[in-house]
Amino acid sequence: MSSNNLKNYLETTFKKYHNPAFLHLDPLLCVHRFSNNNDIEACAFLASSIAYGRAEMIVRSVNQVLKIMDQGPSLFIMNTTLKEKQKIFKGFKHRFNTSDDIALLLDCLRYVRMEYGSLETLFCTLQQGETVREKLDHYTIAIRKIARILSKTVQPSFDYFFPSPSSGSACKRLNMFLRWMVRERDGIDFGLWKNVMPSLLVMPVDTHIARIATSLGFTKRRTVDWRMAEEITGVLRKFDYNDPVRFDFSLCRAGMVAFRKEAA
Repeated sequence: MSSNNLKNYLETTFKKYHNPAFLHLDPLLCVHRFSNNNDIEACAFLASSIAYGRAEMIVRSVNQVLKIMDQGPSLFIMNTTLKEKQKIFKGFKHRFNTSDDIALLLDCLRYVRMEYGSLETLFCTLQQGETVREKLDHYTIAIRKIARILSKTVQPSFDYFFPSPSSGSACKRLNMFLRWMVRERDGIDFGLWKNVMPSLLVMPVDTHIARIATSLGFTKRRTVDWRMAEEITGVLRKFDYNDPVRFDFSLCRAGMVAFRKEAA
């Protein structure tokens, strides 16, 4: 496909699918329930962390946690201890993540807000380079350390929430969280973080996006890893240097719609 045809395909797909009408297929649906910025960030932190598996299962799990936090995510997180969270969430499970994982995840956010004020401040404070890769490496190390300050027993299933680019992971869920927080508010993403430029973001890549990107000729890599994510982002940057990941939601939705039609 020529460069002009690719550009036309990307923009046409963006115009059609980058629309709140398609949020029902995305865990972002849960985040859009809130208008308070602290609640939005808290829910996004939760939803992106468990965004693996079928979309319906993810939305169901997020809603289950939100129902328990009926006073609102931020108030609940800040007004409960880790032990209280563990007791309240006992019995919850999302695939291989346990109730203790969720309790610790949310208590890490409480700690970050008490010590740094926000996740954005932590993310930006720890930057040792100009790339998202370097920032994410330090961010994930920091969160894992915080977890071990809060709890003597941190399971490997908790660390699954926070893979790092240096380990080779594509870090799909972390890059997705960054997209939600950094890209301007447009009915899909929220634009809460003002100190990270959208141009620095890396495409959230899983097997689904990898298949789409391969079919479009964006990558020849067979392994879904950080190098693939950077390779795909590099191609998209040619079509929108300042906001390369704006095509993520629309490409994913188009692919999901096509997949479900084929499976029907």
